[in-house]
Amino acid sequence: MSSFGAPRSALRVLASRREILKLSAAGIAGTSLSGWLGTLAARAGEQAARGQKHKSCILLWMDGGPSHIDTFDPKPDARAEVRGEFKSIDTAVPGIQISEKFPTLAGLMKDLALLRGMSTTEADHGRARVYMHTGYKPGVGGVDYPGLGSLVSAELGEADAALPNFVVTGAPLNKYEFFTNPGYLGPRHEPLALSDPAKGLENLRPPAVDFDDRLGVLEQLERGFARTYRSRAAEAHETMLARTVRLIRSDKAKAFDLSREPPGAREAYGDNGFGRGCLLARRLVEAGVPFVEVYLQNWDIHEKPAVEACKALMPQVDRGMGALIRDLKDRGLFDSTLVIWMGEFGRTPMVNRNGGRDHYARAWSTVLAGAGIKGGQGVGKTDANGAAVTERPIPVTDFMATVCRALGIDYAKTVQTPGGRPVKLVEKGATPIAELFA
Repeated sequence: MSSFGAPRSALRVLASRREILKLSAAGIAGTSLSGWLGTLAARAGEQAARGQKHKSCILLWMDGGPSHIDTFDPKPDARAEVRGEFKSIDTAVPGIQISEKFPTLAGLMKDLALLRGMSTTEADHGRARVYMHTGYKPGVGGVDYPGLGSLVSAELGEADAALPNFVVTGAPLNKYEFFTNPGYLGPRHEPLALSDPAKGLENLRPPAVDFDDRLGVLEQLERGFARTYRSRAAEAHETMLARTVRLIRSDKAKAFDLSREPPGAREAYGDNGFGRGCLLARRLVEAGVPFVEVYLQNWDIHEKPAVEACKALMPQVDRGMGALIRDLKDRGLFDSTLVIWMGEFGRTPMVNRNGGRDHYARAWSTVLAGAGIKGGQGVGKTDANGAAVTERPIPVTDFMATVCRALGIDYAKTVQTPGGRPVKLVEKGATPIAELFA
């Protein structure tokens, strides 16, 4: 027997337990599993007839906190222990320089908006990750707030879409708990977590001839359990099952197969996990997925060995992010896709005695591109040492409001939590960065 009381033979007609867990994603809780195909086709036709097209977002998450001075806010005139070992280079926009490690992005500067005035208050990895994903400090009001991916899934996603509305890729298995928490939005807005973009969705076999009959039996078992044991876990299982069936039925799962890209296209992004993640993100937004998060770890550079390892990350970012932006533009997707580059905070201006930089949240940088964002500019300014914001500080609330506005989401909207508590999508007092929409 399975842990849900159903015979294992009934569950086996869909996928193994391991495959079901791999396909954890947003679903349609409470919807019949065996009778939804006609509804899906009808709704898809209606949307096509109305010409509906939502915006999408690709978040390139630099886990550990990249140094703003070593990336997008260099200080070439500062003393050596501040400016570090990387030189600055000119970009396609006169007066704006970035790290020498980003020559491709320097050439694309007219498409990028550098937010050099980020200023937050959380310098602990765990708390800062939550803060930058939700716009709320952990524990505020006792509410479990959803991350940006889950929020976009709820606001822009389609409940009956064949593909998930939120995908995260590139994170090691022990990191997924952080990314998959949908907060008060519930399991319908969990992401599909894919650790290796090169492997795609494995083990999606064509259904058996009597698939519908077997599915009907399983559905009866599920309903019986749900009537007796209605719970969040049961709902999560139900949504996973529904999404698994939907993916099995749909040829859109091919969007996860990078081998369908020409060798030259794969080469352009780079033969590494981050490059493949960026290519997968482009394929998914092209197929209609509204939110994809690509994870790149090892930016936590407290010591010299970590700095040396981090050097290999920067060319990966330059190549992968550069190819992504060019590809989105070539395919007519750039104006409808917001690309975000960020981590949870920056690093100290002063190189420490171990040859690295420590956590720093008072002044740091993020990057936005696409979705109508006005590129070719830097917003905010730090002092000569990158230690404090001297012009246009950008709090997390304004950053989140900006992202929402670019995606066409009402950042001031009030929603009800399952417990009946009214909360705003973005904390009260948030204001989008006007310079980005001029």
